[in-house]
Amino acid sequence: MATKARPIAPRTPDVVTLGECMAVIYPRTAIGLERATGVLLNIAGSEANTAIGLARLGIGARFISRVGEEPFGRRIRAVLTGEHVDTRYLTADPTAPTGVFFREWLKDGARRVYYYRAGSAASRLGPEDLRSEAFAGAKIVHLSGITPALSGACAAAVRRAIELAHEVGALVSFDPNYRASLWDPAAARATLTALIPQADLLLMGDEDARVIFDTDDHEAVLQRAAGLGPKIIVLKRAARGAAALVDGKRFQVRARPVKKVVDPVGAGDGFNAGFLAGLLRGHEAQQCLELGAEIGAKAVGKLGDYAGYPTGRPTGGSAGRLLRDRRPADPPRKP
Repeated sequence: MATKARPIAPRTPDVVTLGECMAVIYPRTAIGLERATGVLLNIAGSEANTAIGLARLGIGARFISRVGEEPFGRRIRAVLTGEHVDTRYLTADPTAPTGVFFREWLKDGARRVYYYRAGSAASRLGPEDLRSEAFAGAKIVHLSGITPALSGACAAAVRRAIELAHEVGALVSFDPNYRASLWDPAAARATLTALIPQADLLLMGDEDARVIFDTDDHEAVLQRAAGLGPKIIVLKRAARGAAALVDGKRFQVRARPVKKVVDPVGAGDGFNAGFLAGLLRGHEAQQCLELGAEIGAKAVGKLGDYAGYPTGRPTGGSAGRLLRDRRPADPPRKP
């Protein structure tokens, strides 16, 4: 659910993102679904989580997607709007349902997820849903590898979003966010390695790196990723902190101490929000990593994907060089 304290985002979104947002249902307590006598209804989705995290930090964020024209779809719109995420390009589809998933959280820390998303409204998202005016004024377009795994139309929408980002001079931020339930490693590797060279920022987790680069050596991962073209590469390593490579320079941050991990889901999306917010506020890479780590740590302390994300406006210096260097006149790069 949306929190009581909500910052008001700027009128023109600095960040545009797109993907699938679903309804999520989980027990009130740490027990299996078959034993639950009460459940909670919320919303969840990687890109939507990041948009909420950005909005809570005072960064204007727009979320583009499709939802069903039914209670779950209306719930998603209401929560995002309540969090001051721009939803004017969130389409209600009367012919397809909103995706739904069920999640168990158990006392031993185990999490089990059951998805019901095949044929969802969001899986019908296509290039025709992306209007050029939705990207006007954006500084960053944030995408994830989940979206192209949903359908051919969604994959085409991601490619079109990259084209539109380059047309307006926005940076492309990409989180591979590998999901084994959506595709096999070989198919994921082929698609993701084709998208990474078109990104300016690569925000990946350990599992993503293992699938894409077939190694657990994080130094090798950073170097191989840099060889594909992104100017900023971030490797999120959960309890082991995070590392970044920017113009050949290495940065690292330790994970923030956490008293109790209640729910780790959404921590990586929160990290993304913190890192991007820091970049937009003019922080250097080290400070961006620290802000990302702080939000990721806060995320795991509460039940729900985004419940632990803090509200506040980060401060920083002058605009980052990477943001200054991109000009709206840059021609679109070929997908």
